Amino acid sequence: MAATSLATPSSLFKGSTGAFWNPAAVGTSSGLAIGAHAVHTSATLGLSGFMAGGSLPLPGPLRVGILIGRVDIRDLVRTTTSPDNTGGSISVYEQFAGGTLAFSSAWLAVGAGLHLHESRFDLEKTNGVTLDAGVRVRPLDRLILAASTHLLPIDFSTNSGTEYVAGAQFTAWERRGEEGLRARALVRYGVTHQTDGGWEHLMGLGAEVHDRLTVDAALASESGVVERTWRPSVSLGLRFGGYTIALAHGLGANEVGGTFRVGIDVEFRP
Repeated sequence: MAATSLATPSSLFKGSTGAFWNPAAVGTSSGLAIGAHAVHTSATLGLSGFMAGGSLPLPGPLRVGILIGRVDIRDLVRTTTSPDNTGGSISVYEQFAGGTLAFSSAWLAVGAGLHLHESRFDLEKTNGVTLDAGVRVRPLDRLILAASTHLLPIDFSTNSGTEYVAGAQFTAWERRGEEGLRARALVRYGVTHQTDGGWEHLMGLGAEVHDRLTVDAALASESGVVERTWRPSVSLGLRFGGYTIALAHGLGANEVGGTFRVGIDVEFRP
């Protein structure tokens, strides 16, 4: 659900919650970092949730992080032959918690994350463990490449919702002005392969001004039940010192409503 509000390839997403998509994201911070993001959809979908995480440096080039999250479906009630509530609400949710370990250097970040998951649909409960790995590399000054697994069961079961994601970011234009003011224009591409054989693509543009203002826009191509659908998304980031506030909106496919995301990340640089 949260991924529908991302205006960047998920493998390139940074911040304290970025390890949910790519464990190597933990290696992109320099000091202690914490953050939380909340997502909400329209009443048509009835989904809401949150993710929160943090990371801190260990001796040497290692960093450790934690991550928790939960998503619920709202307003589901028991009915019979009429739409009236006859027996209370139906509980539907998924929640997870886990940790990440990452190695980082000036040009490379590699990470692995282990998460415990619990899902519930009414009276049925299931549990599972996922073990994901990811990498983020800068082979050239203007180019960043990233790839990771997402929700890979620890037993490597093929009957799952596992995704394999990759992304690339290229700085197409950069200018440094007086007093160190810097502006950049970015081009991004991301691809996702799902275990059911489906493929998703994301193409996006980004702009950054002095690391204080970021604006991103993307168009995602997704495999639908009958035909391929297109979903746009936009995001805005404002940085004040070590605080970054994020606002994002992804339009839903097939006119079923969009996803809104708001978040804050705090980094205490050494």
